[in-house]
Amino acid sequence: MPACPPYAFRDPALLRRALTVPAPTRPGQDNQRLEFLGDAVLGLLVAERLFLAHPGLDEGGLTVWHDALVSTVGIRDRLPRLGAWFEEALGDLGKSCNRADKAKVDACEALLGAAWLDGGRAAAERFLNLLYVEADFTAPPAQRRVVVDNPKGRLLQYAQRHAADLPAYTQLAVEGPRHAPCFRVAARCAGLEAEGEGPSRKQAEAAAAAALLAKLPLETP
Repeated sequence: MPACPPYAFRDPALLRRALTVPAPTRPGQDNQRLEFLGDAVLGLLVAERLFLAHPGLDEGGLTVWHDALVSTVGIRDRLPRLGAWFEEALGDLGKSCNRADKAKVDACEALLGAAWLDGGRAAAERFLNLLYVEADFTAPPAQRRVVVDNPKGRLLQYAQRHAADLPAYTQLAVEGPRHAPCFRVAARCAGLEAEGEGPSRKQAEAAAAAALLAKLPLETP
């Protein structure tokens, strides 16, 4: 008997859409709009849990921890927690997509967006509670290696230490086909600017932050 998702969708079409990744051989509607929504839903729910669990942690510390949990790598490493049904539902994704790991992360975020639309916060948290365990929110960052190479977090900390304006990110362009986009983003902080590129806006922002850190005094990239 095939495994089932942790939440029974009232509108099965939303679930199907969430699992429809962009591909040249799959024309029509895909999961990118749901991924956009799910990325925001995931970010909000994770931020709330960290905020409530650590009342003494400042904005910089929360940002570093949060970004590590919701980064592409952070989500990818937790995908097995969703269960066998997720891989079964995606089927031959690994063969049909050049960046299967990124597509799986996008599909996971799209699931959060679809669940939010279908059943609200409670439905989205059914998936969130599988992806993350208590230790993800309670163990000190140093012990859980949350303080990883996180250019956006380090840039925010730089701005706070030097009383500079908070970093700002601007999307400059999205190029390439829908199934393999290339985002170009500009980062601004402390009167300087740098650009970065990546297969998602999140990764492009990280690349821009790293490039900007290299320009700032007394900082290493």
